[in-house]
Amino acid sequence: MPAFHLSSYEVAIFAAYLLLTVAVGFLVARKNRANPRDYFMGAKKLPWYVVGTSMVATSISSDHFIAQVGAGYTHGIVISAFGWNAWIVYTLLIWIFLPYYMRTGLYTMPEFLERRYNFAARYLFAVFCVIGYLFSLIAGPLYAGGLALESMFGIPLVWGTIFLGVLTCTYTIYGGLKSAAWTDFMQIGVLLAGGILVPVIGLWKVGGLSNLVHEYPSHFQLFHGPKDQLFPATGVFTSFLSIGIWYNCTSQHIVQRCLGAKDEWNARMGVVTAGFLHVFLPFLFVFPGILAFKLFPHMKQPDQSYIVMVESLVPRGFRGLILAAIAAALMSHLSAMINSTSTILTMDLYKRLFRPKADERTLVKFGQWSGAVVMALAILVALWFSRTHTSLFVLIQEGFAYIAPPFAVVFTMGLLWRRANGTAALATIGGGFAFTLFLQFYLFRLPAIAPYANYLHRALIAWVFCMIVMIATSLLTPAPAPEKTKGIIWNPRYAPLPPAEQSHYSGWKDLRLWWFIFIAVVLSIYGFFLWFKFQHPEIP
Repeated sequence: MPAFHLSSYEVAIFAAYLLLTVAVGFLVARKNRANPRDYFMGAKKLPWYVVGTSMVATSISSDHFIAQVGAGYTHGIVISAFGWNAWIVYTLLIWIFLPYYMRTGLYTMPEFLERRYNFAARYLFAVFCVIGYLFSLIAGPLYAGGLALESMFGIPLVWGTIFLGVLTCTYTIYGGLKSAAWTDFMQIGVLLAGGILVPVIGLWKVGGLSNLVHEYPSHFQLFHGPKDQLFPATGVFTSFLSIGIWYNCTSQHIVQRCLGAKDEWNARMGVVTAGFLHVFLPFLFVFPGILAFKLFPHMKQPDQSYIVMVESLVPRGFRGLILAAIAAALMSHLSAMINSTSTILTMDLYKRLFRPKADERTLVKFGQWSGAVVMALAILVALWFSRTHTSLFVLIQEGFAYIAPPFAVVFTMGLLWRRANGTAALATIGGGFAFTLFLQFYLFRLPAIAPYANYLHRALIAWVFCMIVMIATSLLTPAPAPEKTKGIIWNPRYAPLPPAEQSHYSGWKDLRLWWFIFIAVVLSIYGFFLWFKFQHPEIP
């Protein structure tokens, strides 16, 4: 698609935003880079609103403007369920995972696996995290950002990708988590301000929401049958067991924001804040795709939906703000992923395997250099993505479905079941990946099962298999030593805040109040779409 013209005023808005982001990234971290605690954990001074906005900014990127809007064009409102389902995994994170993480001073998620199981489990998870982050969570969004620059500015994809990668690296590598988190906070504001323009203008253009729903009821179906090719309800609403737990409760780039909080209340309240933001985000990223389906019904490349909407609907003078919103999404995501990947490379691989006695300055330096290398590799992978023809959203979700099931089981059982042991953890990891390959390349190709073959069902079946392997192997092998489970296995006494925080954060600050409101809002949304399904049943 040819680039459209941007006025000098719009280019100035975009350029000023980029400069402001880099400046903020440098300023907030100028005094917090002396040791690994400051560099990788933000000196543990992040307030709840920074934790929450950073969690959301970390989980969204420019690929949401490209891939998720394109998925909304093709598949409709069902894409929103992946964000709304956060209520389940955020509840688990708030009441089960975070109390242990916060009270034991963890640096990284792989570190938990060594404490609970053995070093091999930590090493495997660290390696798979680095590979998964590189391909699915850094290179994919980076490619989407390069595509946006090419479409809007006419900048060649190669140079746009390099520009965005290098720019984000400058402040992230300099300041670590504190730079990433505080720029995320600023960028969420830009994202909301710029992202709201397209759906609001588009809704006015199509004559209102009721007209759109009446004309395209199939695009407002949240619950699809089990034979739906990509988004069956049996997969969408069970994905929290594997992809949801892995991504939100065990993945370094999400949990690290919580670990950098001032205290446990700020960490947990940050998660609730992220939940409320996830309720609203589909209006920015899925709804524009449905609007584009109405306005431009014969697009050959749905991933271009958002760019076409901006070109056709947004008045001149505002496109610079839209581009700043896309850049905000990309840069906040990339900064988080680079920081988290370098944390794992430094603390779980370099320090643990090669330099156990490395001083603090050496660890920080290695973290900075490793971040630069990861970004360079991600740029190369992003350019490879440009040669593929698969939907970027589906491509990224496919990668999640491979990594998530075994590690979701290993972490969850490690916290909830005393009998789980290191042998079972390794068997689950190895068996889980092998079984997933068996599912995709053999079992799901059998005629009787082929109608149900998609990555969500694959993740669910792989999760069940991993759970069976974990339980059976644990029961057939010796129980773990008492020191491996002491203080780790969850019980209801872990759920409340520490006594000092309970008295300080009471009344309208009570975490339980805001968590309950968040849950009620999401369940109300589900209730509406369930009612809608009965009013407008799908044609088989």
